[in-house]
Formats: sequence, C-alpha cells, structure tokens
Amino acid sequence: MEERIAQLALATFNNLPAKCKPRTNPNVHEWVPMSAIILAHTHEPHSNNPTSNSTATVCNLEGEVVAQVDHEHLHLASLATGSKCLPATTLSVAGGLILHDSHSEILALRGLNRFLLEEARHMLIDPHYRSRYLVRNRNHDYIKENTTGDGSSCANGGSIDGGISGGSSDNEPPFALHPATSIHLFSTEPPCGDASMEFIISAQQDPTPWSLPPEAPTENLPGRSYFSALSIVRRKPSRPDAPPTLSKSCTDKLTLKQFTSALSSLSSIIICPRNVYISTFTVPFDKYNEEGYTRAFTTSTITTATTSTTGSATTIATKGRLSALPSSLTCPTLSHNNHCHYSFHPLTPTPLPSSFPFSHHYKYSKPATTASNEEPNHPKRKSSNISTIYMNHLHQQPVTEALISGVKQGNSQLSTSADDRKGSVVCRKKMWLLAREIAGLLRDGEVMKKLDGAIYADLKRCDPERKQVKELVTGALMGWEKNRGDDHWGL
Repeated sequence: MEERIAQLALATFNNLPAKCKPRTNPNVHEWVPMSAIILAHTHEPHSNNPTSNSTATVCNLEGEVVAQVDHEHLHLASLATGSKCLPATTLSVAGGLILHDSHSEILALRGLNRFLLEEARHMLIDPHYRSRYLVRNRNHDYIKENTTGDGSSCANGGSIDGGISGGSSDNEPPFALHPATSIHLFSTEPPCGDASMEFIISAQQDPTPWSLPPEAPTENLPGRSYFSALSIVRRKPSRPDAPPTLSKSCTDKLTLKQFTSALSSLSSIIICPRNVYISTFTVPFDKYNEEGYTRAFTTSTITTATTSTTGSATTIATKGRLSALPSSLTCPTLSHNNHCHYSFHPLTPTPLPSSFPFSHHYKYSKPATTASNEEPNHPKRKSSNISTIYMNHLHQQPVTEALISGVKQGNSQLSTSADDRKGSVVCRKKMWLLAREIAGLLRDGEVMKKLDGAIYADLKRCDPERKQVKELVTGALMGWEKNRGDDHWGL
C-alpha cells in the first residue's frame, strides 16, 4: 500500500507543469517538500455480478501496469509543495485571501477540504451523481424531515443505502465520509517541528546540543533553534533575519489533526468529521526516525540506550508528549463512540522500503547536511519560494495553482482588486463562499445560520465540541500561542 501511494504521488507531481516546480540552474538547485492526500476506496466483491469491476490497476512511475489489486481503488485528491509561511505582521491585511501556511502538508490538507466540499456541491447539483467518497448523513435533521414516501431524500445527492447512520442526530452535518473510504498522507520530508529534530541535529556540522541560557524561552521556540529541546511546540522554521511568525510547526498541526480530524472548522459544518482522519502517513526510508515520530505524535514511552564516555550503558525512558492528555481523550475506544464527533486517531508514520527508488524519481529533496552548500563546484542549495497546490476533482478539470507569498503567482500580496484574483481556491474567503453556496443548495436554515456569521471568527465558535477538544490538546502541549489577526473580516 505504501509503495502504491508513493508511486501515485510522485507520478502526479512529475506530470505538473514546470512553473509548479523548483528552479534549477548550474549555480542554484532549489529544494521543496511535497505532500499528497490519497483516498482509498475499498470495494466489496460482487460474486453474483461477474462484470463488476472490483480490481485496481497498479502502475509504476513510467505508467506501466505492474499489478492488479482486488477490491481497492486509490485516488489522489490533492497534492502540494511548499515550505514558506506568513509573518505575523501580515495577518491584519490578509482579509481571508492570503494563505498563512504554505507548507506542503498543510496545503495538501486544505486541498482535501476543497475536494470534499466540491464533491458535496456536485451531489446537490446533479441528482444522478453518486460520489465514491461522500454520502448523505441520514442523522442530519433536515434529511430526516425531508424524505419522500420511498425513503429517498428530496435534496439531491446519493449514498449507499440512502446515507450513513449511527449516533446522535444533534448538530449532525448533512454529509459524511463514505464508510469504505480511508485517507492517506504521503510526504517527501519529515514534518517540521518536534518530529524532525533528530534530522536537524544530524544535519549540523557540530551536533553538540546548544546550552539554554537562563533567560531563553523553554516553550514555543522559533523553528530550529535550541534543537536539543524536545517535546515542545515550535513555530515554523525560518531564516534568522526573517520576520517572526506565530504559525505552528507541521508536527504540531498534524498532532492536533489526530483529534480534530482532517477537516477544517468550516468544512466540519458541512461534513461530519467523525471518521475523516488520516489512516496512514508514508515517508521515504531515509526520512523516518521512529524515536522522533513516537515522541511527537503518541502517548507511548520511548526507551533510548546511550553510552557514556566511560563506556557504561544507560537507558533513558521518555514519554511521548501527548502523555499529559487525560486518558479519556486518548482512549482508542472513543473512535467507536458514535455520539462523539471527535476522538483520538494516532498517526503512525511508516517508511517506504529501502529498495524503493525515491531519490531517482524526486529531485527536490532537502539536502541531508548543512555542509552541502560549502562544497566547491557544487550548486548552492536553497528552499524554493514557489508553492503549488493541485486538486484532482472527479467531475471537473483538475485545479493547479502556483503560489508565491501565499497568493497566486503573478499577483501582489497586497493587491486590493475587487475580484479577489490573488486568492487561492483554498484561501479562507473562497472556502467560506463555497460552503455558503452548498448551504444554499441544501436549503437548510440551520447550516446557513452557522455559515452566516458576520465575521470569519464566528465560524470557529459554532462547534463547541471541536473547540473543547482543541483547547484540551493545545493546553496539554503547552506553549501554543494562537495565530490571531485574520479572522475579523466578513463576506
């Protein structure tokens, strides 16, 4: 499965236009992380229907068919590249049109949200469309109250057996992820922040831990600084001379997604988040560090063996940074509780086999050491300022955008054009407009009421359960400073 996911992601990236990729020339070789969200749909075998297509074709990176796998179909929903984020000083002028975080993992998740909302929209527009990835939620009050005599909903949109049921009908969103669908994340780099600190240490010419001066902060440290301080919330890494950001690291954001789902607060008004969690997280073989990933994403205890200068062996046991959370929140049985929209679904990063030819097919990996820029007659390596987002919709042409500084390439970050042309399709404002269009097609007053807030901040206050879970997790992590400044605008 991991190899099929990686093959699909890499083949899709390689087919993108040149403007979406880092620049290369004899003097400079740019690098950039790439992430992709793949949806797997499991087919039930139809023994009484010999013509049923219940096999998936597996191709290699050259497009050659190498296998047929029964009962499973993979679809790349979104792909993104990027390693930049917005300074805190720019948030006040963003107006919902400038992306705060253009790191690949976060952009890919935004692309998934757009993909799923577009699926919901098309289900409502086309009464004959049956989505492989979304179903109507029969627990949604409006659907219960607006059915025809044969039990079908008079609002358009298909489902298996008319919808998915189970759990309380209170505040249930109108759509749900298809129960046969699972979500898979692939990334070419470890996520920035706590999960990547072992790689930061090994990349140094001198990996000796920095001493923490008495006045130095011990929480929410900027980016890569004081890399020997572990299990803490970190900001996005940046150059020492870059304006400061309050955007949390990808490790921290993915940690939170283990509890709040892959959906944004906006999307969870339309789609039930109960089973919209990342099932697998695949990374290249040489980007996998079990100790770092376990510490960053779990409640488990990590045992590390060290040898002193005298030759004596010492064993150090360190708890995963989520061990401070109440057990009621991290208990796996909560994932089966249909009365809760949110529960703990731990990420389990898995490496590709060492035999997988990753470096042959992806030329834009981050240099392994800082010394690579000092080698004579070698091009300078630097991070690309280009971000890319690609969404592979099923019922319309795929959407591809090249982004610089959080806006579409060719537009000024501070542009005030009336048509909002600088904004990506996954920016806050355009996602809000799409959600409101869906609510209008639903003719659902309760959903529209939630999306009718005067300002964007109102959307984040309409799900008390999500807010409570988020506060518990961020409170346990400590050092989580809110990134305010771009939520007091309206449509």
